[in-house]
Amino acid sequence: MRRLGFLTLIMLIGLAACTPGAIQPTLTSTVPLPTAPAETPIPLASPVLPTTPPRMILVSQSSPWQDRVANWLRSRLGAQGWQIEIQPDLHAANLGAEVAGVILLTPSSDYSDFIAQHPDLRFIFIGEAPLPEASNLTQILFSADNLYFLAGYLSVLIAPDFRAGGLFPPNSETALQAFRNGAYYLCGRCVPAYGPIVTFPVTTTLSLNAPADEWQAALAELNKNRLETLFVSPEVLTPELQDHLATTGWGILTTESPQDAPSNWAVALTFDLEQGLEAAWQVETEQKQPTTVIVPLKLQTINPQWLTPGRQRLAEQVMQELQKGWIYPLTPP
Repeated sequence: MRRLGFLTLIMLIGLAACTPGAIQPTLTSTVPLPTAPAETPIPLASPVLPTTPPRMILVSQSSPWQDRVANWLRSRLGAQGWQIEIQPDLHAANLGAEVAGVILLTPSSDYSDFIAQHPDLRFIFIGEAPLPEASNLTQILFSADNLYFLAGYLSVLIAPDFRAGGLFPPNSETALQAFRNGAYYLCGRCVPAYGPIVTFPVTTTLSLNAPADEWQAALAELNKNRLETLFVSPEVLTPELQDHLATTGWGILTTESPQDAPSNWAVALTFDLEQGLEAAWQVETEQKQPTTVIVPLKLQTINPQWLTPGRQRLAEQVMQELQKGWIYPLTPP
């Protein structure tokens, strides 16, 4: 009986082993479907509107400096796209939003009121007598006194025995004073070592467009003192007088040299207007504040037989001191 129960138990265990097990659930991973990337909106290009170039107006009434100023403006500003206009006069109707500046070149009219009425517009005045100061005005001034002072200084500097002369138009008292002061600045009383003993420089006046007999008489009077050098003011220098001076053997000083300068043409004294314009423009663009620039002097057509390198250095030192205001040309030294 026990054996039968044991066998029955064995059979039940075998049947259980043959019964298939429960099916385990299968895990599946969900792969997301690819989606199209969101489109980035492309910004529309803004329309490029044509810009009006800035304008610089040059007001000039047949000034002898007009070409030099216009050439400087074209080379300095024209390359940057500026438009340069030359007008004989200035009117408010000619000023548009594109006008960035106005240059007044020795105008015959007084533009002080016009400058005050346009405080947002920059003005540059070029001339001898200054205009009333204004916050939007830069002034570039010629100093004829400085030029005549330097002429007197050079005339005795290059003369072997201080024997210098000057030829001026009538009513030139201020120019004559500056000329003499320049000579005295170098040599005091400027008394020569040999006779005739007079105090140099000697000067005389000559009318404009004087006939030959008049300037011949003036030169003969000066040469009684055995001239070695002569400064000739530009107002009295005619082609006939220039041709005659080439035959004298004197060292000649002028403000402009002839194209084919004779061997006795010593040096020409002039204004370095371009350097004055550059200095004023630098202040205008960097500081935007009113300033006054004295136009520097410049030596041209230097004849080294008369103006040696050593004497030239002395002259350039005087030029710098005049430029800085350290020398007062109308004050006797």
